[in-house]
Amino acid sequence: MKNRSKLLYLIVTALLTLCATSITAKPKLTKVYIFGVSINFTDSVTYMTDVQILEPAYIETKTGFLYDRSIYSQQLQIWVEYAKGQPNTTCTVFFSTSRSKLEKKFIKVRNKYNKDQSTILKSLDAGEFKFIPQEWTEHERL
Repeated sequence: MKNRSKLLYLIVTALLTLCATSITAKPKLTKVYIFGVSINFTDSVTYMTDVQILEPAYIETKTGFLYDRSIYSQQLQIWVEYAKGQPNTTCTVFFSTSRSKLEKKFIKVRNKYNKDQSTILKSLDAGEFKFIPQEWTEHERL
């Protein structure tokens, strides 16, 4: 009886491992367009980068998500904190493999902050701030 439960446990573990490895998506190396927004909720200044090309970039094939999205947000946050003297900012990035789709989103976000009278929108061009592509490795998925 004991051996039977151990065997069943091993079979279930092997099946779950096999399913987990088949479900995880492999990264696709591609060119991605990206822009970022940095907001400080205690200040009226909001920074927004231009649309930039991020190459190489890794996209998850099943979901279309950009690997290391949080690292790109942190790049912008750290830069704004040190270069502009704006601590405690909240940063986000928008990305797409289609430049035209991302430019539409860029215009929509920019118009939203331009309409807000309590916000001063400052643009950051690629000469001032540039996202640095991250190298993907297998262990980062875990």
